[in-house]
Amino acid sequence: MDYKIEYNRAVEFIGSMFKYATNKQQQASWNNKDLQEDVTKGMLDFSPSNDVKEWIKYVDNNISPFLRNDIVFIMNKVFGLFDISFRLVLEEDLKEPIELIESFKKLDSQRLIELTYYYYDSEIPLDSEDIMIRNNLTELYNEEISSFFIQIKKHPTEYKNKIVEVFEAFYKLYYEPSQEKVYDFMEKQCRNHNKLFKKDSLGFLNAVGLGDYSKIIVDENQLRIFVSFYVDLGIFYFSIDNTFIMFYGYTIEDRLDNKMIQNRYKALFKALSDDKRIEIIKITSKRPWYNKELADYFNLTTATLSYHLNLLLDLGILNFEPSINNRYYYTTNKENLKKLFDIALKDLLE
Repeated sequence: MDYKIEYNRAVEFIGSMFKYATNKQQQASWNNKDLQEDVTKGMLDFSPSNDVKEWIKYVDNNISPFLRNDIVFIMNKVFGLFDISFRLVLEEDLKEPIELIESFKKLDSQRLIELTYYYYDSEIPLDSEDIMIRNNLTELYNEEISSFFIQIKKHPTEYKNKIVEVFEAFYKLYYEPSQEKVYDFMEKQCRNHNKLFKKDSLGFLNAVGLGDYSKIIVDENQLRIFVSFYVDLGIFYFSIDNTFIMFYGYTIEDRLDNKMIQNRYKALFKALSDDKRIEIIKITSKRPWYNKELADYFNLTTATLSYHLNLLLDLGILNFEPSINNRYYYTTNKENLKKLFDIALKDLLE
């Protein structure tokens, strides 16, 4: 495969904001009563990099509550900003954070709303009555998400200006001061990852991507793979026109380490202590399930469901089923599940 791992500074910037917003949302969502007694509580570490942990702590200690709320709103409460940023980077060949900020300044407000609505994956046209859009988005997601979209649809210019305002403030206060240090580090990481990728391209993609990407590579006209410092653990994928995008955290390379796999079987037994997680494994072993389907099936909030899904993904016993419709489907990784049980048996009985 004639592809390579890329490091893009404009992408890194939007990734840093996404990381911070997601961290704040996870702290609030995963402290709910449904998860307080879970024996796996504390197993998930979404900032394995100590440098990223320290950066999040620094931002927390210095950021105003108003800027924090604005970041969470534009990055997590309204869909699509992460994807739209990627689209602008690709379409305009942007390289630097300042270029991305300037691109948003020039972006037509109504076009911004159209791009945003695209990522809600709704079949109701944008020019429909607000009540129809609201009801449809409530059915697809929830009332809070539908309400937020209707508000930005009514005030597109204010929404765009808020994005630019937040981007500029976050860049100056919390991104720019450490950017050169991060860039130097990631240039070395990117070179190392490309060496691993060159040795076994598909194996590398499947390991870091938590799925089987062979079909995507054959079907798609183009593949772009980006590595991130701030999104240090995680994998995101989506399609923009005829390009399939993979965006992953640099610490995910640990999934290629067999020693890491051997240490996971004890965590597996903790994960299987919850009936819902056992049922997730069972039903996703039969066919791919979309996360909204799973949330409805178990009658769970998306935040609580994401905890269970991320735990199983982290153990490697759940896969993403890559798709080109920008949805995340989940399937059981039967091979990895059997491997963990085999390791456990060997360790326990020998």
